[in-house]
Parts: sequence; structure tokens; C-alpha cells
Amino acid sequence: MKQTRDRWVAAAAIAVLALLAAIIVGLMLDAQRAGIETREDFRLEQVRQLANSMDTRIQQIYRSLAATVGAPGSWTMVPGDPADAAKLRPTSPQATTGNLLVDQDGVLVNGSLLRDPSLIGTRYERDGLDLVLGGEATLFSVAPGLTTTESVLGVAIPLHAADGTLAGAYIIEAEATAGSAFSQEVAQLRAGETGVFSFVDPQRRVAASSDETTLARPVQVPADGLRTGFHRLGRIVTATAEVPAARWRLVFQQSTDEFEGDVTGPVRSALLLLLLVAVVGGGVSVVALLRRLRAAREEQRRLADISAAREEFTSIVSHELRTPVAGLLGFLQTTVDHWDEMADDQRRQAVGRAQQNAERLQHLTTEMLDTTSLEAGQLQFHTESTDLRPAVTQAVETIRDAHDGRDIRLELPDEPVLVVVDLVRLHQVVTNLLDNAMKSSPFDAPVEVAVRAEGNTATVTVRDHGSGVAPGDRERIFEKFTSGRNGLTRGSGLGLYLAREIIGAHGGRIWVGDTDGPGATVAFTLPTKSGDRVRG
Repeated sequence: MKQTRDRWVAAAAIAVLALLAAIIVGLMLDAQRAGIETREDFRLEQVRQLANSMDTRIQQIYRSLAATVGAPGSWTMVPGDPADAAKLRPTSPQATTGNLLVDQDGVLVNGSLLRDPSLIGTRYERDGLDLVLGGEATLFSVAPGLTTTESVLGVAIPLHAADGTLAGAYIIEAEATAGSAFSQEVAQLRAGETGVFSFVDPQRRVAASSDETTLARPVQVPADGLRTGFHRLGRIVTATAEVPAARWRLVFQQSTDEFEGDVTGPVRSALLLLLLVAVVGGGVSVVALLRRLRAAREEQRRLADISAAREEFTSIVSHELRTPVAGLLGFLQTTVDHWDEMADDQRRQAVGRAQQNAERLQHLTTEMLDTTSLEAGQLQFHTESTDLRPAVTQAVETIRDAHDGRDIRLELPDEPVLVVVDLVRLHQVVTNLLDNAMKSSPFDAPVEVAVRAEGNTATVTVRDHGSGVAPGDRERIFEKFTSGRNGLTRGSGLGLYLAREIIGAHGGRIWVGDTDGPGATVAFTLPTKSGDRVRG
């Protein structure tokens, strides 16, 4: 009887262990599937973002070309016309490809760097020609070039006669080779040993790829892998998104083993360990399961954070770059188109506005480069002993010149305030604080700047009379990609972050202080001891 009971207990124990093992195995496999699905979603989203970015760039190229060479009546379209030929000639003597003119019937009427000039007057045959002759800018598929022995892409925009009718097309040939700037840029998009990013044209030829051996060749992906979305095709996986402006597809492909390797590998090891541990008990198996689940959740959270940060950064930078670039091109184009009709003061005003947009673009670029250098520990400081008063005065005058008519009040002590600083970086901090104050204040409200010295510390304050900063946001506004006050403005969110790091490197601190009345006060300190040095 006792032996029978022991057998039942042993059988029950084994059954419990087996059930526990089965439950744990099932949970781990679910975690594995969740991790793989998260990776699939992440890779597909990455491909979509890259495709959208490329689509935007190509549309900008079309608009730029249309503004540069597409004015109605700019071309005679007479075969071999010297005037048209002169305008087609590349501006760089190192150019390896040329430009072409095709009339409304698809006949080649002119070109630069033609390998065979006798082609002028013959029919120009390229995939996509019907689109551009129908009035739609497009990219031709990869094919042998007329201006080089290499395979080329063709950027084509429609041309119109003076009366608005379609006159033909302007075509730029660009080499589809590993040495081209575009191919070198795409070559950076590699993932692991087998991961390849490829831009594929309508003829299924590779226009650009991170694997240069595939350029201008038919893409080695099954037809199902070219459909939009994520696909598993036996030994490879693909993620595909469309680039409508170019009629391209961006295709990512990778071996299934590598794509899943660092997810499935640990799971297999855990299962083997589970079988071994099940012999002596199920406790360790539960611990291993919990660790695996936590790791899977952390991986999901990390991928979600990366995706969210990339989307936010892309949105901010694209918005901030688009505005000054559009303004710069607009004012310059207006000046070029109406130079003879404009008075001198109108020309100066237009060029001045263009300069302001260019400076804004330079400012954003500098902030991004400084942030990268700072995080890499490579931001350099060149310090010298100087009086803080003229340094702040110069920054105030810079902002006054940029904001004509604004009331900026400056209060300085009578005695010199000696500090050891990098004057360029100090100017960057003060002008950034003043620029923020200008944006946050009504036009008729003053901005007050004060320099004070007490003991071994100098303090610079910038006070505005705008919307102010909520107490809960006073620390957050110094973080990267955080811009505006109470969500009222939009910017790169790098200026105050850089200001905090620069002041910190000088041994000081920066903060948002209390203000009597509306507005905000931003202050920073610097040590006045001449022996202090700056880190970096």
C-alpha cells in the first residue's frame, strides 16, 4: 500500500514537474515570438521612415530643378542649338556625366558630354519617358548612359514653352556606381553580416544598395519580397516600403538565422537548461523564465524608445531645416527673377532676409554638430582671461542687430568682472538666451540683461516679459529635444541643453529663477577666480 502511494506521489511529482516545464516552455516560446514580432515591427518601421525620408528628398530635388532650369520659355528646343548646349554644360570640370534635352516627341535635341553626338535627332528610349512628357517629374530606371559608359539614373523634369504648353524634358544623368555620393550614403545602411538595404527601380534593378556588388543588376529577391510590408521567404526575411516620387521600393533583406539569431539562441539555451534543472526541481526554471520575460519587456521598451526618439528627432529637424531652406531659396529666387525691377533697398532687404534664413540654418547645424561633439567628449574650449562686461555687451549688440526695434536693456557693473572663458562659447550661450527671450516676449515688451559680481562668482541674468516657464518645466527645458515654453514654440531643443553643458564645463551653473510678475528669468554663473580652468 505504501509503495503504491509512493509511486503515486512520484508520478504526481513528475507530472507536476512536467506540467511546470511545459508551462514554462510555452511562456518562453511566447516571449520569443513577442521578441521576434517586435523586431519585425521595428525593422519595417525603420524601412518606412527611410523610404519617406528619401521620398521627401527626391521631391525637393524635383522642385529645386524646376525652379533652376524649368522656367517656361527658357529653352529653344532646337536640335543642337549652341545656346541650349551652353546651359546644359556641367558647372564642375570634374563632372563625369552630362545633361540632356528631349522634345515633346521624345527626340533627343541637345546634350552635354555626349559619348556619341550623332544621337541628337534620334528617339530617346527610357522607362518613365512617357511620364515626364505627360508633365510629371520622375526618375528613370537604371540603364546604360548616353554621357558615360556606366549605368545611370535619369532625373527628369518637364519643360514648358513660353505659352505654357509642354515643350519636352530636361534630364540629368547620374552614375549608378559604388563611387557615387548617393551610393556611398546608402552603403552606410548595413545591418549585421547579411542585412542589405536596396533601392529598387520599376524594372527591378538596384539603383542604390549597401551591397555595392548588386548595383545596376536585377535584385535577388523573390517577387513576394517586393510587396510592401514584412515577409518571411524561407531562408531570408524582407521589409519593403515604397518611394512614390521615384517609383522605387526600399527593400531590406537579411538571412532568417541572423535576423532571429540573438532572440532564438538564448531561448534554446534556456530550454536545455530547463530540462536539466527539471530533474532536481522547478524553482530555478521559474527564475530563468522571469529573467527572460524581463529581458523581453526591456527589449520591447528599448526598441519603442529608440523608435519614438527617432521619430521626434526626424520631425523636429525636418521642420526646422525646411523653414529656413524654403525662405532662403524663396528670397534668392525672387531677387534673381526680379533683379531689374527691384530698387536697391528692396534688393538689400531680400538678400538680408535670405541671409537671416541662412544664419538660422547655420545655427541649427552648429547646434547639432556641437551636441554630437559634446556627447563624444570632443567639444573643444579655448579659454582666456577677459572682462565679462564687453563679452556680454557684444552678444547683446548681435541680437539687437538681428531684432531691429526690440527693446533690450543692459545693466553692467562699474568695475571689471574678470573671468576665464571661451569667448565664442560664452557668446553662443548669451545669444541663445536672448533669442529665446525674443521669441517668448511680445514685440513691445523689453528684455533685460544684467551682469553682477559678488565674491568669487559672476552672475548673468536674462529677463523677459513673456509667457514664463511653469515650475515643473524649469529643469526639463535644459534637456535635449525639449523646446518652447508651455508648448507654445517649436525648435531643435538643443540650445538650452548646450548652454547648460557649456556653463557647466566652465565651472558654473544655469537655471530658471523666480520672477516678480509675468515672464521668465534665466541666469547663469561663472567663477571669477583667475586660476580656474575649463574642462574639455
